[in-house]
Amino acid sequence: YGEHLTCPPYSPTPQQTRRVLDEYEIGILIHFSSEEWREVDALVATLEREAFLAGYFKALGLGSGPCTLCESCRLKGGCRHPEEARPSMEACGIDVYRTARTAGFPIEVVVDYSSAQDYYWLLLLR
Repeated sequence: YGEHLTCPPYSPTPQQTRRVLDEYEIGILIHFSSEEWREVDALVATLEREAFLAGYFKALGLGSGPCTLCESCRLKGGCRHPEEARPSMEACGIDVYRTARTAGFPIEVVVDYSSAQDYYWLLLLR
């Protein structure tokens, strides 16, 4: 909270997110379960751009977890990587557990570092 421009209180509120979600027709949930999950952030930004270029002018990607593009976020002065940085679903008030389970994907509470971890990104298209 308050450490990244992609996290609350800087990310969209749940009410703002609801209004945004209502504008979309297609949601692509991307599941990844590996230690290399942070690389998927760049992939989602690339997919968002490709979707935009393909005619989905309101393409929007939402990330997973806190932003890791910079060692420390420049809270004043704006984001150094606006072309890649995206708020996470959970930062915007989306229930990731319910979303994943509704889509038939696995997700469990992580109880320790040896537990399997599942990460999710969302690409919205209209």
